[in-house]
Amino acid sequence: MRILDLTTPKFLGPMYEAGTSIILKGPPGVGKSSIVRNEVVQILSEYTGEEFGYHEEMSTTLDSPDLRGFLVPGKDAAGKAIAFFTRPGVMPSAEYLKHYKRGIYFIDERGQSGQLVQNGWCPTVLDKQIGNEYLPPGWWVWSASNRMEDRAAVVRTPMQLVNREREVNLLFDILSSTVYWERNNMHPMGTAFAKTKPGVFVNEVPKDPKPYCTPRSYTETWKLLANFAGTNEQGNPNMVVPSSGIIQELVAGDIGEGTAAELFAYLKVADQLPTIEQVKRDPQGCKAPERLDAAYAAVQMCIQHADASNIDKLWTYIERMPIELQTSACKSFIERSAGALLNSPALGKWIAKNRALVISTTRE
Repeated sequence: MRILDLTTPKFLGPMYEAGTSIILKGPPGVGKSSIVRNEVVQILSEYTGEEFGYHEEMSTTLDSPDLRGFLVPGKDAAGKAIAFFTRPGVMPSAEYLKHYKRGIYFIDERGQSGQLVQNGWCPTVLDKQIGNEYLPPGWWVWSASNRMEDRAAVVRTPMQLVNREREVNLLFDILSSTVYWERNNMHPMGTAFAKTKPGVFVNEVPKDPKPYCTPRSYTETWKLLANFAGTNEQGNPNMVVPSSGIIQELVAGDIGEGTAAELFAYLKVADQLPTIEQVKRDPQGCKAPERLDAAYAAVQMCIQHADASNIDKLWTYIERMPIELQTSACKSFIERSAGALLNSPALGKWIAKNRALVISTTRE
């Protein structure tokens, strides 16, 4: 399943109402954990009109007593010896649960934890029970795990646990990742390269224990490269990224030598691009790249700088690009701004003329 499909009220709302626990499975670095922390909680808060709480446990750091509590000796009211379990530390505090009637209880890296710990999660997954206490009815249990074939020390899941939850398999897809990067303002050259070369991202973990390219490691690459590129006097990212051998070696430590080499070859198209200020000032007259890869970068620059005040000028420039890039840009504007940029006369006119293209791409 695509992350973009999963993280919408259309699907999350009915799933939440059903209440069945969810486990996300997929290769490393595709965003399993981050979408729960950063998107699921927000979407469900908006869906229900009530702020969601969030509690996360890293399952690989736990032992089975952490889930049940520790058995300690004591005495009952009659003074007779008795043993009782302490309140588990993995249970959110009573004060927190009193404040948040709804929330997500997230168990990360569950598949990498031992059999005893996985068995200990069975009551939580099925009945929201932790020790002798229960999560409120409005809370929803999610887990995440790599797959056994990912060479991530995943332990076979007990079959009784498999039957207590809904498994959702997530793989890399370029659309979900680029929507995320655009919303979070990744450097335009980074998003443009990803759209141009989606094949550099892996869904199968390499056999050799060397760096490889996933959305996670690629995001870290561009945190670094954006710092090296810096900004211009207007505070906008410089499109030219330094390409010294040392920087390329650092990037190879994130995404692998082969992908780093492809990326730095691509970055050489930056000298064919106008600045965003030139586009805003003269969308018809500023330079427009002839190479397709450079055109991708120019369009991505416009996408990430677009707002209600400049969309008409930016779209005028985008219409100088190949039709497939115009369609991709229109789709990005719809997804990134939830339709807020569609009030642009220039963009609205283009959509009316190319409605069939827009409908076909948004259904993909």
